[in-house]
Amino acid sequence: MSIKRRFGVLFLVLVLVMATVVYPYLLYTDNAFVSKWRTLYIETAMGTMTHQWLATAIIPQDIIDEVMKTREETNELQKTAASTWSEEDIVNKQPEIETLSEEEQFYAKFPELDRTSFQAYISEHTDLLENGWGKIAIDKCDSSSETGIKTIYGDNVLAISANQEIMIVEVTGSTYEGRLAIVKDESRVELKTCARLYKSGQYVKDIAEDNDAILAINASGFIDEGGVGNGGTPYGFLKVAGETLQEPYEHDYKIIGFDENDLMQIGDTSIADSLWDAIEFGPALIVDGESMLKSASSGWGLQPRSAIGQTQDKTVLMLVIDGRSTRSTGATVGDCKDILERYGAIQATNLDGGSSSVMYYNGREITHPTTASNNPHGRTLPNAFTVTWKY
Repeated sequence: MSIKRRFGVLFLVLVLVMATVVYPYLLYTDNAFVSKWRTLYIETAMGTMTHQWLATAIIPQDIIDEVMKTREETNELQKTAASTWSEEDIVNKQPEIETLSEEEQFYAKFPELDRTSFQAYISEHTDLLENGWGKIAIDKCDSSSETGIKTIYGDNVLAISANQEIMIVEVTGSTYEGRLAIVKDESRVELKTCARLYKSGQYVKDIAEDNDAILAINASGFIDEGGVGNGGTPYGFLKVAGETLQEPYEHDYKIIGFDENDLMQIGDTSIADSLWDAIEFGPALIVDGESMLKSASSGWGLQPRSAIGQTQDKTVLMLVIDGRSTRSTGATVGDCKDILERYGAIQATNLDGGSSSVMYYNGREITHPTTASNNPHGRTLPNAFTVTWKY
């Protein structure tokens, strides 16, 4: 038998083994490892607009339906989710800070910071204190792990601006890498729209720079017919600086935003009038300190993701996870919940994700959006949550 024929026979045997042994095993086994990744594969494919065929072409519909039940269960849980802030819920973030030394004021402002690792960094970079603790500025967002500074949770700190009251943290997991921005001045968090709303969107970078923002992340979804929309028309409710620009769609999403007291609110359409800046999206991740998810992935799979949350002292947490690359596959909504919960969020929600996910800081994008064209700016979008420069 010729080598070519032998190769053909071996290939045929391999195909038969895959079809009769391996494929059924992968579909029906209860093995925890296989089951986890089968579920994530199905959820990830079904969570996209254009790649659902990756699941439907090779996996029986009854298995897909069973996996996607968790999304239906989470949607049911979401229907009654509503923030109920009270005066007792709000903690003074800097009690009697005026009586502290400048150094202690710095640490009081950033309690998430591991003091030992930061002191070690300061001892090697004494020039950082030339203008005092209140002017400390570090920005190593383009080179992860370089500072050696850690948070009290063990994550790498990439940037700190004492004057701007912002800290940027690298967050990583088995399938993802991303950035968490910790914003201490909630009054400077605003929702801003693209310049030509309803006509054409803008990159997050351009929305930020047009609105004098040091930090920004993408916010709501947008009308995206055929996956080639220009990002000009937001999907769902939109309210900016107290003015309602678009009515709710009420499509299993929540109204999310900030009221005039800079408190993040999550609820149904009944809260729309009380908000200052708001969009419509979901799912909610945490409401009043309670998880709003039925499982870690809850039917949404691994994707690039963006999320926003707020702690009891009103610190705003802005999260972006990279995805769809060998460096970072993506995160589940549960991963996002866990990160925000770790840093104290008692209210938190998922934002638009996929190719829209991007974080801008101090003049450039510090995450890696994944688009079909590999555009480093991501997609053009209708709006973004921004943090204005402090002068």
